Amino acid sequence: MSVAQPPLPPRRSIPPPPPLRSSTHTEVKEDEIPKGIAARIASLQLGQVGRTEPLLAKPPPVPTRRLSTPKPKPVFPEDGKHSNGKPVGSGAPPPIPPKWTRPSPDVLARALARRPPPPPVKRPSVHKLQNNPSPPPAPPDAGPRRRIPPIPARLPTPPPDPQSEFYEQAQDTTPGAPFRYDEQNSCLECRDFSHVDAHAALFPRHTVASLDNLAYDLTEPFPYEIEKARAIFTWLHHNIAYDADAFFSGNIQPSTAESTLSSGLAVCDGYSGLFKSLAERVGIQAHKVVGHGKGVGYEATGPGQPVPQYSSGHAWNCAFLDGNWHLIDACWGAGALDGSTYQQRFAPMWFTSPPVEFGKTHFPEDPSYQLASDEDGGPVSWEAYIMEPAGPVIFVDFYKLDLWPSALQPPSRYIQGGTRASFQVFKRCEHMSTAEADNFVFMVSFGNERVPLELNEGGGWSADVNIPRDAGEVSLYNVTTVSGRDAKGFGIQALKRALGRQGMTFGGLARWTVI
Repeated sequence: MSVAQPPLPPRRSIPPPPPLRSSTHTEVKEDEIPKGIAARIASLQLGQVGRTEPLLAKPPPVPTRRLSTPKPKPVFPEDGKHSNGKPVGSGAPPPIPPKWTRPSPDVLARALARRPPPPPVKRPSVHKLQNNPSPPPAPPDAGPRRRIPPIPARLPTPPPDPQSEFYEQAQDTTPGAPFRYDEQNSCLECRDFSHVDAHAALFPRHTVASLDNLAYDLTEPFPYEIEKARAIFTWLHHNIAYDADAFFSGNIQPSTAESTLSSGLAVCDGYSGLFKSLAERVGIQAHKVVGHGKGVGYEATGPGQPVPQYSSGHAWNCAFLDGNWHLIDACWGAGALDGSTYQQRFAPMWFTSPPVEFGKTHFPEDPSYQLASDEDGGPVSWEAYIMEPAGPVIFVDFYKLDLWPSALQPPSRYIQGGTRASFQVFKRCEHMSTAEADNFVFMVSFGNERVPLELNEGGGWSADVNIPRDAGEVSLYNVTTVSGRDAKGFGIQALKRALGRQGMTFGGLARWTVI
């Protein structure tokens, strides 16, 4: 019995494809769309009609392979001949060298005994000879070497800002940082201030705009108050001259720090006033001291004469520097009067001189400014000061050689004739060298006699001399040149042999009067 097959499902109709847009944007109506697969294929072909570009681009052609030309076989030289540096000929390759064999001992001995060939002489190439047929000409003479011009003086620095740290320090009158005591700086007598003095010379008075500018410029590089004060002291020497006309005419007018800076002229009061003003602007305590000075016009009081009445006609400074009080005379340190003419002459011994030494020529109205310690006997009276016997006349070269005035012997200006006198001279500081190579020879001279001073056990130079009654004067000299050469380090023995045989020049140091 056969079972009837189930009926097939109805055939699903394929939906029509979407309309194709040609490059000409031709619209196709719905009733014009063909039916069936054949019609669809035909419609695709019809849709391509009117396109200006193909649907698929043609692939690029495959490049043809470039065949490399075969390299020519090398041509070996024939009989060792070459043409233009290129091998020629077509001879057979060179034969293989024979296998190396060890030479006999005789051959080695002869080879070692043979002298090596001389080194080849280096010759210039043909190319260099052709391009440089003659040696290059010598460069022209450049003339003398140029000298570097001197550094111009610095223009004044603007005053410090009131909000700056420097301004606050300048307004504070308390002492600065303690002085750094070490082997080089512990002694002010032999301390080197050359760097400070050189800096102080960079600010001419005509370039200074104000006292504030000047104080800042002079002291800004230096950390210690002793250096700041030295810069001010040295600047006064370079820029302020003593008003000799006003002094000798008696027409001395009151001055201020501003007027002294403007005029460049001053007497002792102007020097001390300007020093005080500049010092206070950088925070240094400084006072102007008024009193008597044994300067121009002073005459020592003779024995038996009454004590002169006190008079004051000089001014100097007392400054608190790095924890200690010091005495400074900027007027005497700047120069001196030679008759009625002022001579600008730097005298650094008046900067921080020891109180005992300073007190021999300065007597303040206020005894506290003597700075005399109990070890030195305390303050001296007016009578002891003014009645002290006059000492020998001391010349400038004495101070230039760093000699000690208080230790000079004999201490009195007058020497009794017909007696034996002891002459001694010392360096002003025990740290200074007394070696023969570092010093000149000192001599005592009177009449035609010249007696050299020899180094003694006390660290100075001395000589005992018989003084004739008619000697008149006795002078202390140093030998400066021998036969035109510098006599420093010449030595006493060499000097004794040269006396009367070689020409010499001398420098005056001190003088005594024989009575």
